[in-house]
Amino acid sequence: MIKKSSPAEGRPNTSGQIRLLRIVDAPADSGLALQQWAGEGWRTCALPDAARAAFALAEGADVHADSEHSTPPTLEEGDKVLLLLPGHWVWSGTEDIPRAARRQPQAVGYMVEERLAGDVEDLHFVSQPRQGERCSVYAVDRERMAAVLEAVTVMELPVLAVIPEYQLLDRGGDANLLWVDGERVHLWQGEGHGLSMRRQHLQPVIESLAQGGTEDPQAPDNAPESRGLEVLGPVDDMFAAELRTLFGDNLTLTDGFPESELLSRLRPAQLANLLSGEFKPVEPAAQRHWWALPVKVAAACFVLQLVFFVGAGSYFNWRAAAVEAEAEAMFSRLFPNDTPRADIRRQVEGYLRQSSGTGGGFENMLQHLSRVWAQSRSQGLKLQSLRFDGTRGDMVLQLQAKNLSDLDSVVGQLSAGQIRAELLAANELEDGVSGRIRLR
Repeated sequence: MIKKSSPAEGRPNTSGQIRLLRIVDAPADSGLALQQWAGEGWRTCALPDAARAAFALAEGADVHADSEHSTPPTLEEGDKVLLLLPGHWVWSGTEDIPRAARRQPQAVGYMVEERLAGDVEDLHFVSQPRQGERCSVYAVDRERMAAVLEAVTVMELPVLAVIPEYQLLDRGGDANLLWVDGERVHLWQGEGHGLSMRRQHLQPVIESLAQGGTEDPQAPDNAPESRGLEVLGPVDDMFAAELRTLFGDNLTLTDGFPESELLSRLRPAQLANLLSGEFKPVEPAAQRHWWALPVKVAAACFVLQLVFFVGAGSYFNWRAAAVEAEAEAMFSRLFPNDTPRADIRRQVEGYLRQSSGTGGGFENMLQHLSRVWAQSRSQGLKLQSLRFDGTRGDMVLQLQAKNLSDLDSVVGQLSAGQIRAELLAANELEDGVSGRIRLR
């Protein structure tokens, strides 16, 4: 139900804007209609049949039929709608309301019951904190709010808030503001309440405001007598002269388009949204379960991390088993008369400690052998067995080489320093030569 702007109609809107819509209820202007602020004026928008039927039921009269040129509200992706209700639909006033009672609309209603023209049970109440326990209170007919909710739902409007027209003037301060809107005017009084009326009925209200009076009997006694008046919108010379007579230097006249100026100063966090409580729209499933996608992403990351840890653990376990098997094979070749146990390192350290009593012969020979082995590993040598005789202090090696010259080269390398090596025997094999070498 929302018209999307084409690229030719303007620049793409990536961040989203606040679009101003309002419901106009003026019998002299052909009845109820929906309008959208277009920057320099209001244009009439089409209302779906279901929305017009809901308003007709609430108002008890025909709703203004859309002209053939009217179109749905023009919104882009990311836009939010601020919907204004006719000010005379919504009563407002101020009241001291304890914090615990502010979330109970009917309790708020009974606190201001004496100032209402209707029955509390037929009204929907919203309170807006101002200072301390002082709150602005808004009351609107429940049937009208049901019609507004129906229209918002049918048109799928991304509503930021629904407020009365005069609340658009609320800047959070204590200034008195008057918005001249054609033949209608909207007044916001600094005490925290407002009203909308025909311009012809404004005279007594303005005179009371100029004399320091207030329309709210619950206003504090120490309120300032007069805070002046700021007028937004075009006024004729006669009306301007009348206002200057009443307010003198406390009068400020601002020409131009009040709607654009008010929209630019809007603070959404301070709006008293009438679409609350039982009239709060049901969020689309995509927005209601916004957390589902982050949860799925987090779960997928957890599963991937778990699979990675399991895979890494399996790989390192396989590598550790291979290294352990290689260490056991090396131990068996070095010590053929002993069986490798769980802690091979401790076994080797035991042999080293035993050899320390013989002047460190075993340790020196083993270190010397490791150096030669590292230099000759590329020659295709293979250690078949190793035996150390602690009593005689010699070590016998069984090596396999590619040929006899390689074997002689190793014997020459082993004969260095205080260690002497001699070739005891050599046997020819199918794939090389096997020789027995003694180190002393």
